[in-house]
Amino acid sequence: MKAYYIFQQADDQTTNDILDWMRNQERAIYRAAVRELGALKKLRPEYVQRKPLPEQFAWIKKMLSWKPSNEIGDHLLQVWLLRKHPTMLIEFLDTLGIEHNGHGVVDVLPEELDTEKLKKAVDELFVKYSPGVASVYLQMFQLQTEDGWDNLADILANDERVTIR
Repeated sequence: MKAYYIFQQADDQTTNDILDWMRNQERAIYRAAVRELGALKKLRPEYVQRKPLPEQFAWIKKMLSWKPSNEIGDHLLQVWLLRKHPTMLIEFLDTLGIEHNGHGVVDVLPEELDTEKLKKAVDELFVKYSPGVASVYLQMFQLQTEDGWDNLADILANDERVTIR
């Protein structure tokens, strides 16, 4: 699932949390995203920045849900996951037994995921994090290889806790 589709399917609370965190913690990246999204519609950044915050976030979500915005959305999601949720990434990878750099970044991903470890890792995600956050992470993790993993695809399609399909 591409980033633009994740934004199409994500609930407003999850999207607003992502955008609010980006706006407050990663200001330069947030401003660059607003500038790039505005450029796609030939709008100046000030047009978006002058809107009240709820309207600003709604406009950004609408734009991030648009296929030409996929790279921008992908970058925002990666930054949000790596910088806001490193513990989640590390715990998930540790449960799966995947080696990483200690910050959740992996050099080599396995061709297959152990099904029992995956089920345990997914269960832990949904216990510790909101369904929206866990769902975004699982969808982004599935994108880390060209074809993803069949057992993770099955969870994404059939687990009732997954909010993004």
